[in-house]
Amino acid sequence: MLRFKQKCFSSTLSVLLCAIFSFAVTTTCSAAIVIGGTGNALGTMKKLADAYQNATPGVKVKVLPSIGSGGAIKSVTSGRVQIGLSARPLKPAEAKKGIVAIEYARTPTIFAVANKTKVTAVTLAQLVDIYNGVLKQWPDGSTIRPILRQAKDDNTRQIKALSPEMKKAVTSAEHRKGFLFAATDQKTVDKIESIPGSFGVTSLALMLSENRKLHALTLDGIKPTVESCKSGDYPMTKRFYFILPRERSAQVNAFLDFVFSEKGAAILEKYGSYPIR
Repeated sequence: MLRFKQKCFSSTLSVLLCAIFSFAVTTTCSAAIVIGGTGNALGTMKKLADAYQNATPGVKVKVLPSIGSGGAIKSVTSGRVQIGLSARPLKPAEAKKGIVAIEYARTPTIFAVANKTKVTAVTLAQLVDIYNGVLKQWPDGSTIRPILRQAKDDNTRQIKALSPEMKKAVTSAEHRKGFLFAATDQKTVDKIESIPGSFGVTSLALMLSENRKLHALTLDGIKPTVESCKSGDYPMTKRFYFILPRERSAQVNAFLDFVFSEKGAAILEKYGSYPIR
């Protein structure tokens, strides 16, 4: 079932990209900088773009709806986007296409539930049971509704890497009926907010920057924070990369300088990330 949904997602991605870029061209033809990529990074990037535009009159920065990490890489390569946002580094073949990846921030990858779900913690053993279909109810009696993503999605890869048992459980869930599925980062959190008992994987940066009505679950007693992420106590970290052409405009370089400045770092930290310099 999940495999079929993934095929549908892949077949419609090019149509979605065309629609997004057609909108961008018709509405922001005077924009100096167009940014697009992974949904986990968009909320914080909009905050950075707003702050930069306020500090730099006359400069426009357009942040597109989610096109994913792969979409960001393809769009920078084709020149449709000046700055791509990716949750993964470049593959060797991609690095040969005149683009570079520069890591700029990290944030905890989290298991999240809606604020109305009265659960605050989960253990790895419980997660294995949830994805295996053994544990089906939260302590308050509500039905647990896990939300799956594509098998190759960064969030999916990270939770599978928690343990061999977790990898087996999530892989098994991908081939069983009855699980919820979300095609993008934003659709994942939309479903967590709206479907009773649901939970899924997102990032602290997305949750805070988009002011989502969610809360992160502690994992084996470790709270997902910037501090626990830095120390390595918390086991899942999402890395954000700028995908850039090797030759860049002065306007793009000026925006990058702002992101890596103290003001940019303060914005990243406010919304659940920490800068990489």
